[in-house]
Amino acid sequence: MIEEDLQMPRPQRVAVTGVSHWHSTYDAAYLRILADLKLDIVGVSDANGEVAQDRAERFDSTAFADYRTMIEETRPEFVVALGRHVEMPEIFRYLVGTGIPFMMEKPWGVDAETVAGLADLAEEKGTWVAVPFITRYSHWAEVARQMIEDGEFGTVSHIVFRMIRPTAERYKEWDSPWVLSRRFAGGGALTTLGVHGMDIARFITGEDISVVSAVISSAIHRLDVEDYAMVTLRTSSGIVFHNEVGYTMPTWPLNSTDAERKVAGEVAMLREVNGGLQILAPHRNEVIPTPANYIDGYRRVVIECLDRIEDGRPPPVGARECARAVSLIHDAYMMARRG
Repeated sequence: MIEEDLQMPRPQRVAVTGVSHWHSTYDAAYLRILADLKLDIVGVSDANGEVAQDRAERFDSTAFADYRTMIEETRPEFVVALGRHVEMPEIFRYLVGTGIPFMMEKPWGVDAETVAGLADLAEEKGTWVAVPFITRYSHWAEVARQMIEDGEFGTVSHIVFRMIRPTAERYKEWDSPWVLSRRFAGGGALTTLGVHGMDIARFITGEDISVVSAVISSAIHRLDVEDYAMVTLRTSSGIVFHNEVGYTMPTWPLNSTDAERKVAGEVAMLREVNGGLQILAPHRNEVIPTPANYIDGYRRVVIECLDRIEDGRPPPVGARECARAVSLIHDAYMMARRG
């Protein structure tokens, strides 16, 4: 097994599992990130042979139907693990057994107990595994966390995290129709998008989080999974966190987002605006521009994973953090009385 303090060469040979997952080439576009970083994509795997071959041809790689065969034949130094949510636990356990450092897209499974068990396994084996909670890698999250630590808000009243994405139909166009099935995905917008809010609530406040109310809806698409969710969280000190997500932005095929990120406190408010952050306070209305050449999101996650493996440091966001966020998601489903 790979110990957290064991320095290794910087990974160059990378394999990607489950490339029918939309993040292989859309939104996160991991294959594009890996290619842009001049890494050798030694293999891509998916049970859908047509999709696997397409990704292989586009990114100068080799297609495999089975991820085990791919790993055994290509011997990668790092793995980006994608796939249908219901199949992620099996992939996870296999990768733990190989000792290869890997990053797996959330949520790692379709129920909280299984994901908690995976976190237990990773900790027991000393596995190097990261989860890409990308909102941590944003100017807003970093500044908000620091301002809370420094007491610049006074008492924090509430935090707003809204991410409304376009129609769920885009997943069909992105070769991931399984996302619209509860059996294969576990849930809809709350699972795929709301998990980021669950994580960032704890990240920026540094406090334990609990679900106090939740409502889900499938009014727009009438699917097996929800296309809208509104969850209210409360931190141990009483901060209220609004986590609102959905597939209801009516702009498709324009891939746009209705987003809001805000921290409201006793003496200051911080919110994300175009080009930076706005701080409002008595006699203060300041916009802090996003730093030049600031790297955020998925690209930064991948770079940091590679840097940390090379330096012998632990993952940027580890297995237990994924388990905590998924546990909150399933608490919310129970609160919403999902059948």
